[in-house]
Amino acid sequence: MLGDKYVVNLDTQDCSCRKWMITGIPCCHALAAIRFLNLNAADYIPLCFRKSTFEEMHNSIIYPINGQNMWPTTDFPDVMPPHKRIMPGRPKKKRRLEQWELRKDDTQLRKGGHRKRCRVCRELGHNRTNCPQLPTQGQSSQPTDAPPQPTQPSQEPISATPQPTQPSQETISATPQPNQPSQDPTSAPPQPTLPV
Repeated sequence: MLGDKYVVNLDTQDCSCRKWMITGIPCCHALAAIRFLNLNAADYIPLCFRKSTFEEMHNSIIYPINGQNMWPTTDFPDVMPPHKRIMPGRPKKKRRLEQWELRKDDTQLRKGGHRKRCRVCRELGHNRTNCPQLPTQGQSSQPTDAPPQPTQPSQEPISATPQPTQPSQETISATPQPNQPSQDPTSAPPQPTLPV
């Protein structure tokens, strides 16, 4: 299996992989082409990468300079930083936010680490006051998407005359029963009295 193929031009000193053009040093494809033609690879290296150029450049001596206290003084006044202008009003203590911190959307976390979530529909992006599913004051309190609950018939037969389930307080006080203490809900049930 063959690898990728690149075009090398030794006259213009470039390769289609562009490494020779970017670095200035022949790439592996160029070295293979140079070796195939039995040429010297050192002739294709630029002059700035050669040892002779490095020695020629650092041949002269770089003299050290004196420190800042040995610099000559001038007749001109010293250059000072501009005066700090005090702005009116109370100074701000909060740090300045970066550009990416100023963006507000649903994907960013809030200061507490939680996203803004509605209490009614449990969706992200809004709260309870702006919830689209919250019924308005004119509507009923039941949600609109839920079907109405069917009413079940009662199990007791319906009679023509209503029968009271519990006696009223007037009937209890009008018919006093002898030999029975007052009934307290916390006390034990009364014992039946036997005739003598």
